[in-house]
Amino acid sequence: MSNIFTQSVSPPFTKQSLSEFFIDPMFMGEDIRGAITVRTDIKGTERLNKISRPSMITKPKTAPGFTPGGGFALTHQDITVKPMAIEFEQNGREFWGSVVEQMLASGYKEDDVENMKNPDIWNKIILPVIAQAGQQDLIRQMWFADMQQNVLDNSKVPTGIIDENYSGYTGFFSHFINALRTGVIPTAQNIAPAVASAGTKQSIGLTLSVTSAPTSAFITINDQTFSEDYDTNATTTLTNWLASHKATIESLWGAHGVTVLRASAKITITAKVAGAKFSFAHGTVGGTASFGESSAVAAVAPGALSTDSTDSTLEQMIDIMPAEMLELNPVFTISRSMWRNLLKTWKALGTEMANMIQFKGVQTPSYEGIPILIRPDWDLWIAALGGVLPNRAVLAPQKNLLFGTDGLLDSEDVESWYNQDLQLRRYRVQYKAQTAYLHKELIVTAGLSIA
Repeated sequence: MSNIFTQSVSPPFTKQSLSEFFIDPMFMGEDIRGAITVRTDIKGTERLNKISRPSMITKPKTAPGFTPGGGFALTHQDITVKPMAIEFEQNGREFWGSVVEQMLASGYKEDDVENMKNPDIWNKIILPVIAQAGQQDLIRQMWFADMQQNVLDNSKVPTGIIDENYSGYTGFFSHFINALRTGVIPTAQNIAPAVASAGTKQSIGLTLSVTSAPTSAFITINDQTFSEDYDTNATTTLTNWLASHKATIESLWGAHGVTVLRASAKITITAKVAGAKFSFAHGTVGGTASFGESSAVAAVAPGALSTDSTDSTLEQMIDIMPAEMLELNPVFTISRSMWRNLLKTWKALGTEMANMIQFKGVQTPSYEGIPILIRPDWDLWIAALGGVLPNRAVLAPQKNLLFGTDGLLDSEDVESWYNQDLQLRRYRVQYKAQTAYLHKELIVTAGLSIA
């Protein structure tokens, strides 16, 4: 069937605000816009326009006339929301022989869990649970979503299978880790909390030995195989292998990622984070050649936080933040592990109550007057993801962190309908989501830096 009207747009239209520009930071807090500010009007891709603020533009006037000076640079950052959904179904027959059966409308409609006698217990219980679970998922993904996150096996090793529980869009931690790794956010803006022991990065050396030329050689990392045709000798083959695969390998698996290096005919694979684990295999095809393993180092997780570690970490974060951030109402957001360590320090000093302030109408701990938001859910999901980088903190103005979606209440709007043919009640929630940060200068982190 042909369309009556056709249209081709290249490049695709990108929404841009005609009136909203995010001004580069200066000592004027009211000029900063954005959030875990939740933007609810982003339907596809929106371009965030940022204007550099000129400085050193006021000069002595020494002669008649007018001499213009200074300029503005307009830069762009796109945010593209990704479709997300909660979808499941329920058959009322599953509840035969239980107390829930009494909530069904009648004997011959035992599968219809919608037409129930008053009170409407089912919907009063189930729909709020779905909405609450959806909100918790949204918050988990807001921080931990990672397009490269793999399903982990029982040993917390990536399996090469993308984990759809995290892969919908890019969360704040993925933004921060990637930006620190690539230098977009300077590594000086990340503090390493003091721990009792530093832990050890897993590592292995693989040396290729050749008697008669094979067809190819391969190394498998986290169940993903990277091969290279044999060329001349072992050193040349591994040089080619590294050129072909290094960038790809080092971009995978997020905080569970590895680095690969070559020295002569030896490839060394090293985890990027102490305690993170990876799997490997190797081999050759044809000929007489093999990889020999050497220099194996097992992964060892870092020790617990040292005494007063959080106190020292938060102080250093304040020391390195730009002074203008104080004008922008910054907030600490920290893991429960960091909070418990700080609380022990305060208890030893007897000052735990002295550090409480009113923040949005709630008694909230603070550090040097900056509110501290405690995220015990971080610890839960960090543990589920292998316990890598367990002690985390972020210092930023709330309006520098942006969560974009396409509707104010879409993530809570549960659609429900009964399919008589299949005798199933269906439930669905749909929305779009994405995160972004606006100014790298207004982000200070702790516990995130990786190689």
